[in-house]
Amino acid sequence: MNTLQIERIDTFSGHRGPIYALEKGLESLFYSAGSDGWVVQWNLAKPDLGKVIAQIEGSIYALKLDAEGVLWIGHNYQGIQGIQVADQTQVFSIPTLGSSIFSIEFMGSNAWIGHNDGLITVVDRASKSVLKHIKASTKSVRCFSLLSDERIAVGYSDGFIRIFDSEFQLLNTFLAHEASVFSLQNRGGELYSVGKDARIKQWNPDFTLKNEVVGHIYAIHDLQFSPDGNWFATASMDKTVKIWEAGSLKLRKVLDATRHGGHKNSVNKLIWSSFDDLLVSASDDKNLSVWKIQ
Repeated sequence: MNTLQIERIDTFSGHRGPIYALEKGLESLFYSAGSDGWVVQWNLAKPDLGKVIAQIEGSIYALKLDAEGVLWIGHNYQGIQGIQVADQTQVFSIPTLGSSIFSIEFMGSNAWIGHNDGLITVVDRASKSVLKHIKASTKSVRCFSLLSDERIAVGYSDGFIRIFDSEFQLLNTFLAHEASVFSLQNRGGELYSVGKDARIKQWNPDFTLKNEVVGHIYAIHDLQFSPDGNWFATASMDKTVKIWEAGSLKLRKVLDATRHGGHKNSVNKLIWSSFDDLLVSASDDKNLSVWKIQ
């Protein structure tokens, strides 16, 4: 693939405010949420106005779909709510100590929930009981990424990445970015991180730095790999989405408003769906853009 061809094939609108969270669903489905408290189901195969499956008081920053078809929704104030996406029924509610929830990840039988005060709440997914509270920093827990050997990487707003095992023990701590670490992704044992300092960093399996580039003008909010793992996309406060070669961190395309009809405000979240390899970007401009990249 020497030359990337970019086509914006659709725009989904309907949210009443900035969109902060995206989550893949089954096949062509995906979910979005943001400042309006709406959780909306969309279908990439049948573009439409979307279907509101839940409405929450306050902003939503985190969504996670489990294998039983239950969408875990992170509230600003009321913990976690579980919605069965098939019939939109609420199946559980879990109060948590922290206030805003920025990230949810599943590790084995547990759910790891990251809060804005540096707290991680670990919940047993079956019983929905709280197993552990972990406080390794006073700054926000922004993102998680699963690693091999039952480990999890956690990015914080103090710029550090901390590695924990499945027994909740802190294994490693290293300074990754000058400020918040907004997104972490694992590819073939190598960890990729982005943050408020606008840098993209590639880490060896032993967490020594392998490569880094200045990726955007302003903060990078998200990084997501293509389904084949050869490419990744980044979303930034500078209103652009960029496409990179995963191995070399070489920039291949810039998706912006001028050249591609991109977003007019900060781009906050991405998913790269295996359905027709479509990339979805979510923005402060209240819109979702769908991109075909080939």
